[in-house]
Parts: sequence; structure tokens; C-alpha cells
Amino acid sequence: MNRQAHEQELQDPSRRSVLKLGVMASVVLGTVGVGAGLAGCHRRVEAVAQGYRFLRDGDVELFRALIPVVLDGAMPASEADAANRTQEVLRRLDLACLRLDASPQKQLQKLFDLLNFGLTRRFVAGVGVPWADANTQDIQAFLAKWRSSSFATLNSGERVLVNLIASSNFGIPASWPSSGYPGPLAWMYKAIHQ
Repeated sequence: MNRQAHEQELQDPSRRSVLKLGVMASVVLGTVGVGAGLAGCHRRVEAVAQGYRFLRDGDVELFRALIPVVLDGAMPASEADAANRTQEVLRRLDLACLRLDASPQKQLQKLFDLLNFGLTRRFVAGVGVPWADANTQDIQAFLAKWRSSSFATLNSGERVLVNLIASSNFGIPASWPSSGYPGPLAWMYKAIHQ
């Protein structure tokens, strides 16, 4: 792959990038799964988290940890408003994932599994505690590590996580002022929402 194509791929997280991430996640999870199976550990299939249609409990915990870090400076100042914003971002993120085709959904689930399984979370993300216990510095270090990794698959994974959060947040009108977006033109908004 030439340099220009590689740079384009890094700037545009395409379906190909998501699929490559899924392949890497499959290999890592397969290796870990075989090891865990030989050790007598069994990984249960999680149901969708209560109140969600795609995200599972571990995924919700992952994004509850990531959202305030990714949206640093764009979150409301009050704790209650920040909690409400996090919940709204999660709701929108869940719907965005649900609207994907089956193949990208499976790739996302593999990425989430990679980050939720303790051994792989520690190995590939450098976070040795459950996401609910991870501090801001751990999460920033994880995102920076993936962003600057020499593995394009990790770069893609970081972009997928950040873009899911950022685009879900941007869909909330209350987030527009912090991004500098003045909102849609009044006549256009009215025409679309009649």
C-alpha cells in the first residue's frame, strides 16, 4: 500500500478499516479463547443491556468510561447535566450501532469484546482494571497508544470508538455551542421537521 493510500485510510475510517480491526480482534480473541478454554474458563454470551438494543452491559461500562474523556471540554459543567449527556450519547450510540449492517455490527462486537475481556483489555489497551474503575489518565493513555500505534488496525479501532462518541454527541442540539456549530438554518430546520 502506498503512503498516500495509507494516510487516506487513516483519515477515513472505512468499512475496510472496521473489517481489518475485526480480523485482528478475532485472532486475539480466538487465541485467548483457546487459552481460556484449556484453562477451564468459559466466556458467556451476554444479552443486550437493559434499556438498550445493541450494547451489552460491558459495552455500556466501556463507553461510560470513554465518553467523558473523549468529550473533555464539551461536557456540561454540572454533574447531573454531564450524567444526562452521557446517557443521551449512549442512547444515540446504541441506535447508531443498531442501524449498521450485520457484518459491521459483528466487527464492533469483536472490538468491544476485545476491550471488555480482562486479559485482552490489559494486553492491547494497557488498562488492567474494569472500565468502571479506570481513571482518566489510563483512558487517555489507551486512546493515545492506539492513535499512535504502528498497527493500522489499532488506529482504526481508536477512530471507531472516538467517532461513535463524537457523532453521537454532535446529534444532541445542546452540544452544538461547545463545538462552535450555530445550528441548522431556521427555515431548513422548519421545512424538515414539519
